[in-house]
Amino acid sequence: MPFHPSELPDVSAVLLSHTHYDHLDISSYKYVSCSAPIIVPEGAERAIGQYVPNPIIELAHYADHELACGTRVTAVPVVHRSSRISHLRFTRSNGYLVRNPDAGCVFFCADSAYGEIFAETGNLGKIDLALLPIGSYSPRWPMRRCHMTPAEAVRAFEDLGASHMVPIHHGTFKLSLEKPQAPSEWLRRIVGERPDLSARIHLLAPGESFVLQQ
Repeated sequence: MPFHPSELPDVSAVLLSHTHYDHLDISSYKYVSCSAPIIVPEGAERAIGQYVPNPIIELAHYADHELACGTRVTAVPVVHRSSRISHLRFTRSNGYLVRNPDAGCVFFCADSAYGEIFAETGNLGKIDLALLPIGSYSPRWPMRRCHMTPAEAVRAFEDLGASHMVPIHHGTFKLSLEKPQAPSEWLRRIVGERPDLSARIHLLAPGESFVLQQ
């Protein structure tokens, strides 16, 4: 079951992928410690820095930042254009590789269309877990430039060479024409036809968690 934001554990850092309203909600930061750094794409500091006291760290593509706990965060390109209806026009979007020597590597994609960038990211090192978007893909003619279908997300997962995948960006906000349950149902069909994926793709409900065994 989903939990209340006040139940969040201590947050070491916040990764902001881009400035679309479903990803950047200023009021949400009241649940995050003011000491937690917020890592944002290059040029996006002006969208948030005036509203929160947290340290803001802009990362260009392929730049990285090491947190106090020893975790290294590297920004990587994704296929997604960011904008807001304000003075903040088009800024970059980031995916992030989150590496910790004791816990492995997680790739947080946020929003992206499918592209060669996933194979390029996979060449940067072993990825233990990929968080990949599967929703907001219909109708295809406008959405194909910014969001993946579940089938494309599985292809991206394989291009990355990741060991495990958790689907994200589905079943919460209604942002496109497919039914909220459609992305997860499509992904279940794919996994049902691909027994090799059944132990590697973990479809979680909002608020659900699991322990990844290394």
